[in-house]
Amino acid sequence: MKIAVIVKTDLDDPKVYTTHRSKVSYHTDNLFLSQNDKNAIEYALDCVKNKGGEVDAFTFEKGILADRVLHEALAMRVNTATKFAGVDVYDPLQTTTIAKEFADYVKKNGNYDLIISGCSDEADPIEAYIAKDLGMNFIDHVAKVDKEYNFESNLEKGRVTGKFALPSVLTVLDSINTPHLPSFIDLRDALSAKINEITISSNDEQSKIVADQTKRKQVIFDLHQDPDAVQKLVDVLKEDGILK
Repeated sequence: MKIAVIVKTDLDDPKVYTTHRSKVSYHTDNLFLSQNDKNAIEYALDCVKNKGGEVDAFTFEKGILADRVLHEALAMRVNTATKFAGVDVYDPLQTTTIAKEFADYVKKNGNYDLIISGCSDEADPIEAYIAKDLGMNFIDHVAKVDKEYNFESNLEKGRVTGKFALPSVLTVLDSINTPHLPSFIDLRDALSAKINEITISSNDEQSKIVADQTKRKQVIFDLHQDPDAVQKLVDVLKEDGILK
């Protein structure tokens, strides 16, 4: 059995951000493998422990963050670690390109029975695009799952239960299991383990955040000079949608 685990950092961790007055600081030193991905790895390891096979870890994170999360995955005893460089997984304009490149890699290097990842609200659902490109089943927000592929998914307005068939792509929550803690020896060996790298050349336009530079005309409504000032203010507020 071949399982691929797509791993990433935990942007939801409150230690990643600090605020001082109106300034928000972003601390990459506090970014580590996400909790949901640890649960995904644990489930993958349990599957191959019972059925035989291998677990390969992949990430689309950049630079040192890619190495960090893959070293953590290796410490949990995945078999191989590979990072895709040259892309930004958090840029929605690159999501489909990244998914296609990963799907092409999978097709060339032998299909996986299961592709699994931890749920994340910080990036586009790249796993759904991967499932589409590979023609695999896709099950999202899995809250419970066993080694016989019985699952329960949490949806916005309820739950879905069933049994999925291989090959499938899953995204899982941290409620599916309790990950084991790597030993000191596993941590030591992971730091010296090989990490493979695949570079993606993308011509996609990159997203940009542009501040609104529009300068609004300032108007003073003075009741001493204009008896209709209140009505004029109400009309302006209605025009801007502030009042209805």
